[in-house]
Amino acid sequence: MTGNRLPRRFASGTPAFLARTGATVIGNCEALRLLREAGVPETQLLPVAGGERIPLFTRAVREQASNGTGLLAQGRLGAPLLPHSDLAALAVHVWPSLHGLLPDLAEPPAVFDSGHVFTGSATAFDCSVDITRNMVYGLFRLDELLSAEAKDGKMRSFINFINDRKKNIMSACDGGQLMFNVLVDDKAVLFNSHLGAYDGIMKVVEPRPDVAVLGIAGRGNLNGRPYDGSGAQFAVAELKWLGEPDRVIWALHDESLIPPFRVDKDCATQLVEKETRSKVVDLPYAKPYVLF
Repeated sequence: MTGNRLPRRFASGTPAFLARTGATVIGNCEALRLLREAGVPETQLLPVAGGERIPLFTRAVREQASNGTGLLAQGRLGAPLLPHSDLAALAVHVWPSLHGLLPDLAEPPAVFDSGHVFTGSATAFDCSVDITRNMVYGLFRLDELLSAEAKDGKMRSFINFINDRKKNIMSACDGGQLMFNVLVDDKAVLFNSHLGAYDGIMKVVEPRPDVAVLGIAGRGNLNGRPYDGSGAQFAVAELKWLGEPDRVIWALHDESLIPPFRVDKDCATQLVEKETRSKVVDLPYAKPYVLF
């Protein structure tokens, strides 16, 4: 289980899922801090910052190793026993990435249009720091900032979710965005769940992904600076840096209780299929999809 979106996308239910499955979370230190405080054992937490290459094992193989049986990796002083990398079912390569940027949240649009062209900056320092401040002083204080008239059913439901910090795990701290390239035999699927990237990193990712799962909401964040252009244009650039994977799947476009309520991804889909050889796969909700 990878956790590049855990702090901001709220991890309600994650500890219960981890207890049931025994899965290991690979994520940034802020994501793991939240899970640690929620009672997830250290043996299920693997902190990363980008640059790591990690073998992944089935639960049966991991349990065998924890019992001291099977082919084992060379031990580290005091660390739990691990399987030998030859027994890996998959592998993941972790890369640094960037959070996408948001327009002025004082008047958020009802819909994020992937074809909307952004240009210029309000200041020379527009960056993801603004998102952290918006989280701390805006999103997490909606209950006190909004009038009673502005709190419709959807907004009230969201505020109740935000306010229940014992049940719902969340943080205003980004913790550091990550990009995951998951290796499945001779194939690879890359996850970059935000509309942000370092182009120098995307250009050198190896192996080149066959499938890319890309966030498509907001304004592009290129190398820490606001991207001049549309979300669709930024997505096209990402796919070209990645070598034009066979398939692309959009992420971060699910419906929201608060504005922007949804993302219009049609322009991105059309532009990608016009300007790259990548084909967009539109996944139905809650139905399995065979990657390879």
